[in-house]
Formats: sequence, C-alpha cells, structure tokens
Amino acid sequence: MAVYQFHLTILPKKGVIEKFGKIPVKLDIDHHERRVHYELKKDDLLEDEDEFKDAYTHDWWSTTDLLPIEIIHQIDKKVKRTRYGDDLAIYWKTYTHELDNDAEMIINEQTGRIEILAFRADLRTVKGLEFLKGMVNLSKTYDWLLMDRKGNLIRPEMQEIKKLIIISNPYKFLKNPLKFLADIEKGTLDMV
Repeated sequence: MAVYQFHLTILPKKGVIEKFGKIPVKLDIDHHERRVHYELKKDDLLEDEDEFKDAYTHDWWSTTDLLPIEIIHQIDKKVKRTRYGDDLAIYWKTYTHELDNDAEMIINEQTGRIEILAFRADLRTVKGLEFLKGMVNLSKTYDWLLMDRKGNLIRPEMQEIKKLIIISNPYKFLKNPLKFLADIEKGTLDMV
C-alpha cells in the first residue's frame, strides 16, 4: 500500500445491523494483536482453537444474497482487473506515476460469498478521487457501509469520507511529508 492511498473496507449494512442491532460509530480492530497472531500462525505456534476475532475477521457477508460476479462486473467498470490471485481472490489495479488505485475481493471457498471487499484510492489526483467517488456510489447502490483502518464506520457519503481522509495518514503525508516522516521517527504517529 502506498502512503498516499486511502484505504476503505466495504461492509454490508445488513450484516452490521444483524450483529449489533444498529450501526456503531466504530468497530474493534486490534492491529497489534493481529500482527502477533499472524506471526504465531506463520510459525505454526497456534492451536486450532486459537482464533483471532475483530472487525476484519467477522463474517459480515454471509446473510447477503449478493453474488460476487455482480460486484466484480461493477468494479471492472471503474478499474482494470489484474490477475495476481486465483478465482477466489480478485484484484483490480490502475498504476501509473500519477495514479494508483486498487480494489480487492476475496470470495469464501465454502459459501461462494464475498468474504472481503476493500479498495484504496489515490489522494494525489482528481482521477484518484473519481475512483473514490465511483466506489462510494457503488456502496450507496448496494446499501454498504465503509470502514477505515482505525475501525471508523460511516455511511457512503463524501462529507463523511472527507472527515476520515483529514485524519488519515495518507492525508497527513500529502499535506506535510517532512512532518509526517519526523513524526514517524519520534514515534508520535499512529501507523494505522
């Protein structure tokens, strides 16, 4: 992920309401524990029952009737599909020196339903924002919610997204790269 890309995960509103009975402002994401769990799993040090749960691992999509192929077709209209994965991992990417947008969809092998749907919009250019707006419109069409890396959960409205962009690291980097790097060196920047 490039430092100038703004990442959003798409969640179906229906799945969120089924879990919480409402739309919370923020979902729990424990990035530190997530990294620890990943390293332990990689080193084969976990038992089968040692399962890590947070907003990224919850199955939000299981109760939706949405077929992945419909969404794949819609995203194909917004960004070029690439072939990095198999039929269960679909990736899209536009990359030039001026533009870097991408999206990903992971399909659950057992259910055939979407497991992960996320995208990253380049904040450097108007073309990057056009991709962002296109994904926001797609989210409105399908009644989805958007979650940033910190777990903030919002409706797909540009005013709401603007609030998240302003507090994001990509924005901080683009606004003042030297301060951004100095804050990393001092340890005062939340790297999420």
